[in-house]
Amino acid sequence: MASEPSASALADSSFSVSLDSFRLSSEAWSILVALVAAVLAYKIWTDHKFKLPPLINPPQTFDLSGAAVKKDFIQRSNELIQEGSKAFGGEPYSVISDTGRVIMLAPKHVDEIRNDPKLSFLKNTEHDFHAYLPGFEPFGAGNAIQILIMVAKKQLTKFLAKITKPLSDETAFSFQTVLGDSTGMNYPSINIPLLSNIVGYTKWHEVGLGQTILNVVSRLSSRVFLGPEICRNEAWLNITVMYVVDSFIAAERLRIVPKPLRRIVHWFLPECQRVRSHVAQTRSIIQPVIDARAREKRAAVEEGRPIPTYDDAIQWGEEESARSKYDPAIYQLAMAGAAIHTTTDLMTQLILNILPRPELLAALRSEMIEVLGKEGWAKTSLYNLKLMDSVMKETQRMKPIQSISMGRIADAVVHLSDGTIIPKGMKVAVANTLRHDPTIYENPLEFDGYRFLRMRQTPGKENQAHFVTTSPDSLGFGHGLIVDPAEPDLGNCSGKAGDLGRALARDNTALV
Repeated sequence: MASEPSASALADSSFSVSLDSFRLSSEAWSILVALVAAVLAYKIWTDHKFKLPPLINPPQTFDLSGAAVKKDFIQRSNELIQEGSKAFGGEPYSVISDTGRVIMLAPKHVDEIRNDPKLSFLKNTEHDFHAYLPGFEPFGAGNAIQILIMVAKKQLTKFLAKITKPLSDETAFSFQTVLGDSTGMNYPSINIPLLSNIVGYTKWHEVGLGQTILNVVSRLSSRVFLGPEICRNEAWLNITVMYVVDSFIAAERLRIVPKPLRRIVHWFLPECQRVRSHVAQTRSIIQPVIDARAREKRAAVEEGRPIPTYDDAIQWGEEESARSKYDPAIYQLAMAGAAIHTTTDLMTQLILNILPRPELLAALRSEMIEVLGKEGWAKTSLYNLKLMDSVMKETQRMKPIQSISMGRIADAVVHLSDGTIIPKGMKVAVANTLRHDPTIYENPLEFDGYRFLRMRQTPGKENQAHFVTTSPDSLGFGHGLIVDPAEPDLGNCSGKAGDLGRALARDNTALV
């Protein structure tokens, strides 16, 4: 019979197990420390090899994941960019943003990098919005954005000439739906900034400015992109609004998470779950329309009739994607995201600038009455809304949607003329600081709705004054080979703003 182990033997055994566990733990810690040291050594080596510009917001010693410095950037991005631009003048510097380390270039570098094929706008968007994760496919450089850019350049600009009048009608319908009829019945009662006193009704009622504009813009964009079949589908309108909101929030939250963990974490974040749900709902709305059109085309061929064509983004996407993979649902969300977010911000700021200035509002009303009275709703009439165009450009100058522009990722090492080296894989952007430069703009911190109207009348500067014209001192749309894909739609904001002006001309409006 085997003897029982002695107490001494058990103690020795327990000590041995504990010692082995300690050794394993020590080995694990050694590996972890070695990995951290390797990462730090690589960063130091990279900084030294490429002489990276100085970093204005280095992370704290124990902020190994960079989460703290990223959160600080989210809260103080404008302040940090202003501090960096002031401290370094026209010289490059680096900043750790929520998307990673970025080399901030001065406006003097704009023309040098604007068309450099080694600096990729598409890959930068793909990186910042996690296009490799389910639900974020509309931000993918490989398909949706490329097709979107081709549609914007080749199809949308030409189509706007046809859509001006229908867009005006849809604007009137949208305002009536969102704000209520002018009969004094069925008023919305949203308790935020904009007050609208409908003619013939003496009681003021409140509506939320931001949400109102967001709803109207989503309806107008859907009219341009999807035609009358879907543009008033409430489920689709809700998706176009909420996908933009949820995807931006979800992307920001994921940026705080170390990249290796994002493929796991995104399954559990509520915002990411909603983003995936929006994509699934989009497929259920768009696919039946595509299937119905396919049946119509087959029937036309069988019956010997002309094959029907459609002037909307579904048709354009099929045409531009003939030689590449095409996902209609992803593409439609990319279109909506590009147009709605930027347009809503601009229109909201536009109203906030117009309403406190009754003289400017009166002048805009007069311009609309004169131009539309002569020409009606045509593309040429939009060109002749010159004061409106000036007010829009001044609005964008005063408060662009973001303080940096021209975000890119380097596909290869880039050498700038001043000796700055941009390593492969490094992000770059340009600080949008010239918009407040007193050597370019008189009284740059003051809003002047007539600023660019006067510039139009200055020989040699006529074209620089147009709302959609980009330059180093006007980076609202970016600058170069790829500008904001929403620019054609934003360019047609003159029509949307004109309809807004018509609403303002009809109604008495004020800010609380």
